[in-house]
Amino acid sequence: MEPVYPINFWAIFVCGLIAAVLDFLYYSPMLLGKIWIASIEKSEEEIKKDFGNLRICIKCFFAQLIMAYVLAKFMSYLGVATPQEGIRVAFMVWIGFIATSLTITYINENKKFTQFLIDGGFHFIVLLIFGIILGAWH
Repeated sequence: MEPVYPINFWAIFVCGLIAAVLDFLYYSPMLLGKIWIASIEKSEEEIKKDFGNLRICIKCFFAQLIMAYVLAKFMSYLGVATPQEGIRVAFMVWIGFIATSLTITYINENKKFTQFLIDGGFHFIVLLIFGIILGAWH
């Protein structure tokens, strides 16, 4: 299978930056941070100790870059050329891989449904944004 168009690495980098900023905001006390902390049953001090360092932020950034790259590859193979098509593909990736994987993990680890909604919602939003950017900028 041949890609329809080459991968735009600038678009992937922008996707990674947007995901990093969204991650910071989404899980902050301004938005869903307090609800998320309550759902995982840890104190804010434990969270700051475990997640508050730069190394974790960098690892998350690179994970988002990989996600954007793989989505861009899928979209290239499918010939996705509009933001609307990008949203459709991103939604299918989310429902087929992210939501199902989180469901299995959260059931097996007996995690709360609230945590699933918050974490799954984050990935849903990120993938839709990726789909828009990669669909428009290929």
